[in-house]
Amino acid sequence: MIKMYSDARNPDSHRTRIVLAEKELPVETFELEADNLPADFLKLNPYGKLPTVIDRDIVFFESAVVNEYLDERYPHPPLKPGSPAERAQMRLAVLQLERELYPLYDDTFNPRKKKDAIKKIAAYLESLNGYLARQEYFIGEQYTLADITLAPILWRLQSLDIDTGKWPNLEAYMDRLFERPAFTQSMSEYEQMLRDY
Repeated sequence: MIKMYSDARNPDSHRTRIVLAEKELPVETFELEADNLPADFLKLNPYGKLPTVIDRDIVFFESAVVNEYLDERYPHPPLKPGSPAERAQMRLAVLQLERELYPLYDDTFNPRKKKDAIKKIAAYLESLNGYLARQEYFIGEQYTLADITLAPILWRLQSLDIDTGKWPNLEAYMDRLFERPAFTQSMSEYEQMLRDY
């Protein structure tokens, strides 16, 4: 059985829980707090990164790496596009989200940076709204790891008082993501309290 060390509040852990739920994989989950990691966990993963997944006695961390591993090791349903070009686009999208949107979300917890971070997140969402006018998902018409990477941040928007009502394409996209059974199954109690659903 897969073991997962997760932080119930962390969007990186959330996205790996979504992948595990999409794959319907049995998993034993250990909830940890990122700022209070036990010594035995740090022996497993000296970097202290959450999520950390153990499968077949192999330890994986960095959610993008974990999620690609899970998709390749357990290929049904596939969460990557079929063509090499689309897979590369998906990886670039995940990288962009990790480098740009995730740090902005983190900045919302810093009182000095919060206002500017929310403004930048809103600008990103406005751009995404236009992009989604042309397609159902982040990379074309297939639900992929890029959508899974974006979903936890989108779920948290309401807790940041970001009103998405002015972006109808984004709202429809969010509905598609949040209505997936795996998304609902993946949520921690903390995540359930972040939003009215």
